[in-house]
Amino acid sequence: MMQTTWSRILLVNDDPGTLTLLNEALDAAGHDVVCCSTINEALMSAECEPFAVALINMQQPDQTGVELLVQLRRMNGQIRVVLNAAFQSLHSKPQISEGNSLIYFENAPSSSILLNHVHGAFRSYVTNSIKELQAGMATQTASLEEQQARFQQLVEHIQEVFWIALPDHSRILYMSPRYERVWGRNCGTLVDHPHDLWDAVHPQDQEYVLTRVAAGEATGFQAEFRIIKPDQGVRFIRVQTFPLSNAVGEVVRMVGIAEDMTEQKRVQETLVKTERQFRQSSRMEAIGTLAGGIAHDFNNILTAILGYTELGLASIPKDSRTHRNLQEVMTAGHRAKHLVLQILAFSRQSGQGKNPTPMHTVIQEALKLMRATIPSTIEIRHSLLTEASVLADTTQLHQVVVNLCTNAEYAMRETGGLLEVTLEEVDVTEEKVSSVAGLKVGPHVRLIVQDNGTGMSTDVLERMFDPFFTTKPIGEGSGMGLAVVHGIVANHSGALMVDSLGGKGTKIEVYLPVIPTLAWDGLGDQSTIPLGKETILFVDDEETIVRLGKELLSQLGYTVEVHTNSLEALNVFRNNPQRFDLVITDQTMPGLTGEALSRELLRIRPELPIILCTGFSHIMTAEKAKTLGIQAYLMKPLAIRDLAPIVRHVLDKTFSPLV
Repeated sequence: MMQTTWSRILLVNDDPGTLTLLNEALDAAGHDVVCCSTINEALMSAECEPFAVALINMQQPDQTGVELLVQLRRMNGQIRVVLNAAFQSLHSKPQISEGNSLIYFENAPSSSILLNHVHGAFRSYVTNSIKELQAGMATQTASLEEQQARFQQLVEHIQEVFWIALPDHSRILYMSPRYERVWGRNCGTLVDHPHDLWDAVHPQDQEYVLTRVAAGEATGFQAEFRIIKPDQGVRFIRVQTFPLSNAVGEVVRMVGIAEDMTEQKRVQETLVKTERQFRQSSRMEAIGTLAGGIAHDFNNILTAILGYTELGLASIPKDSRTHRNLQEVMTAGHRAKHLVLQILAFSRQSGQGKNPTPMHTVIQEALKLMRATIPSTIEIRHSLLTEASVLADTTQLHQVVVNLCTNAEYAMRETGGLLEVTLEEVDVTEEKVSSVAGLKVGPHVRLIVQDNGTGMSTDVLERMFDPFFTTKPIGEGSGMGLAVVHGIVANHSGALMVDSLGGKGTKIEVYLPVIPTLAWDGLGDQSTIPLGKETILFVDDEETIVRLGKELLSQLGYTVEVHTNSLEALNVFRNNPQRFDLVITDQTMPGLTGEALSRELLRIRPELPIILCTGFSHIMTAEKAKTLGIQAYLMKPLAIRDLAPIVRHVLDKTFSPLV
């Protein structure tokens, strides 16, 4: 009987296309395949020579299918047969049901699933052969050599590394060829250097593994560890060994099976990183929600502080001490306003839509926020040479600046250095476009973040934008910072350039297309507050705010009716829609929100001018307000010098919507 008998597969399938596909897949995997399209043809092949594994996929098996299984078992009692589910209808027949060598699969499996079944069948066959080998050694039967030859043929087809050694592993008696692929070393060297098997173990795992080997000389052992291949590649290995005893119970051989767990480990690590990112994202989302709630209430308080202070300033002499004191209150109030904006920009995880955004203001806010966290050993210099605007999500631009500056700070953390941030306007030419991927011809703002830190090697430069890739120690970096920057810049039709050299620092350039700035000087001389005589409906659920709003607007000459209940305000408007020339409403209110109230008002009177104000809103944006037909969308706190001209221009319908 030829040795190849024990690696032969019988493939039976009544679909020619599937038969060809499976034959190619198994042949590519290194198996010796015999293909048959009918049961009778398979019977003829089975009578000639035994098979190790049979794959049978017939849609309507009959009595000839039973005969085939009987013949296969007659030629090789240990054969493993993989059958489609249709054969289960014959499972009650005694010729079919005896033994546990049948494996059923549902429908038509893919090539990869089929190969898994084949490998599983061979592993099952190997296990059974080991048991036979143990029994053969105990009884010293004449079939030992045949079983060993069969065993060797089988282990060469499984995906695991298999070996037989002396109990103390001082000599390797057999090593499967798979060892050369997993360990990256030649099997032949193990004859003179058996300890090469364990010398490849990662230095940090050496003591653990050698202890397990020594302790398992009589009983075997299980262990997971890392090995280092000659090319310095690291593989994760799971090993199990078990003893073979002679007739008197003495352990004479140790059998080992090693499974390469590297890909599985990588998948697990990716899942762990993804889970960690999700938890971080959830925490930041919670922080953003909390910050939004605080911002809404705090901005209402600031509105009252700034508004009443402004009224006080208007009623007392400018050269008085009280005027100077109230001016300090105004200054502190505006600082508090900007602080709230910075907190929201830092904590918010989702953007508020793309709007015309002056890039220099984003950089200024980001650097103010970061100055307290960057060590004093690092000098920050910024040169903002343009006030050009880009169409962007302000929050995402803020994140780009913070991420780039954070990476630069990390590169100089130990030695200190210089962090330079430059903003300038450039005209991108065809020549420049050809050298920078994703860049387009036209006017752009160029943000340059440069440090003189450790720099990056060529290998790091190639992977710097890969998600989860980081050179920082565990716990200090998620590997998402530059990946996020790259995604945001690409989403804003921009481009990135990176110039870095190990030990020489890093320079990153961000290009974003400029949008034309709307020239508007409608506010004119801000020292002159525009007045009016129209009637305004003012709605806010805060009693302090409505009192302030009425007093501010009344002093400007307007007739003001205020309501703290949005439903009451709607009923008043419904009774006489033409009475009011303008509605100013808060967004976050019980009953009807500002958005819902605006919808109802515009349904009654479509041309009605509306100004929507908010301290903070998760659901309302400037773009959404514009879509609803709202004339202006304003963030609290509001000062009279900001509100008065906007009210006047909305009423005059000469002012482009503030969105």
